[in-house]
Amino acid sequence: MIRLSERWGGWLDLGQSASGVLLALFLWTHLLLVSSILLGAPAMEWVARNMELSFLSDDGHGYPWVVSLVAIAVAGLALLHVLVALHKLPLSLRQQKALKQQLVQIDHGDTRLWVWQAATGVVILLLLPVHLWLVGSAPETIGPQGSADRIWNQYAWALYLPLLLTVELHAAIGLYRVALKWGAARDLNSRARLRKIKTILSVAFVAVGLASLLAFWPHAS
Repeated sequence: MIRLSERWGGWLDLGQSASGVLLALFLWTHLLLVSSILLGAPAMEWVARNMELSFLSDDGHGYPWVVSLVAIAVAGLALLHVLVALHKLPLSLRQQKALKQQLVQIDHGDTRLWVWQAATGVVILLLLPVHLWLVGSAPETIGPQGSADRIWNQYAWALYLPLLLTVELHAAIGLYRVALKWGAARDLNSRARLRKIKTILSVAFVAVGLASLLAFWPHAS
């Protein structure tokens, strides 16, 4: 962990929380939009056209580059989140040994959640840029057929499946920790109840994500 003054540490904590909440909200919004495939191809085509602002174009085809701009913005926000989170990570071998010893001596649930959050963050750091590149470099392919071809015929499911699992776990733990900082455990009577809400959200969004991946299968030509 990087040692910083109390003032800088506070600002970095605020930046980490704010960027994390924004990314989590975008993630869940994105997942719900993609899950429109569960309602059928026309529903997802409607969502895709509106994402490209088709209602603003004269020909109704929209502007696919809008999706590319969103991908770039998400990449920038994710990079900011990583940079401000670095001061909390055990980067040195000495810090990692101390953390491992603490986990052995003290079985603290929230500390273990933090370790899971850090571990999933590393996986996301490796997988997310690939996903953003695939989508941002070919925004015109977003739709029932184009997305199905990428997921199943081009085997992008091998990327999306671990990314779905890690990003949902990371986001749920992150929001749980942010909620604790703002006293949500007191409002909900107990930390255990807040942890239960976190688990329900994780399971629900992973289930929606898996169902959406499978729903693309019939559209793969």
